[in-house]
Amino acid sequence: MVYTVVIRLVNYREWIESLGFDREWVVQVVQSRIYSDIQSYVKDFNGFVLPLRYDVQVAILPRSIPINDVVKGLEGLLRKFPQINAKVDSYCGLPHEVLINGLNVSDCTSTEVCVAHIDLNNFTLRSVSEGYYRPYVEVLNIVTTLARRFMGKAVLQYLGGDNLVVVTSLKYLDEVIKESVDSDVKVGVGISEIPRKAFELAAKALSILRSEGRNSKYLILRV
Repeated sequence: MVYTVVIRLVNYREWIESLGFDREWVVQVVQSRIYSDIQSYVKDFNGFVLPLRYDVQVAILPRSIPINDVVKGLEGLLRKFPQINAKVDSYCGLPHEVLINGLNVSDCTSTEVCVAHIDLNNFTLRSVSEGYYRPYVEVLNIVTTLARRFMGKAVLQYLGGDNLVVVTSLKYLDEVIKESVDSDVKVGVGISEIPRKAFELAAKALSILRSEGRNSKYLILRV
């Protein structure tokens, strides 16, 4: 099984409104610090964090960890931000199962994490020749299109630049790959029971596709 831990800033709106009008820079600084701290903590348990909406972040963790201790550790970490009332809940299942379908621990069946790391072709060159904004808008269009296609089957996260990641299960992996390669992209896929390893394998697969100039638009690595 795989754990999904949902970190919610439950007083998000009230906190923002308490900051006055010159507040957006404060919001961005605090959000980024929370994300940085959570990611740094979770990686020590071979997990990975998706910032999602920032007021709701999602940690994916392997079954081998002491989940109750990890949750307590996250709660302690978040006390560094006394202005934020954070709630940490753990579930058994992958993010799309938990966030969309609301599985309980007793319903947990997922054993492996499938991560598809999507990379747009010629993004850097196009940024130089076309300017930085047009390729960025194209990325956002792809994010919107794929997120809608994957609803209920996977969770997609934009991680900056031309980096998109999709977290799903073996059940939906073929569909995720098929839908993704419709665009002008390469897709590195990593599969593992350990979330951090799945992300590592996805990045490695993508690197192989780039360096070896493979004709295939995707590559799967699994441990």
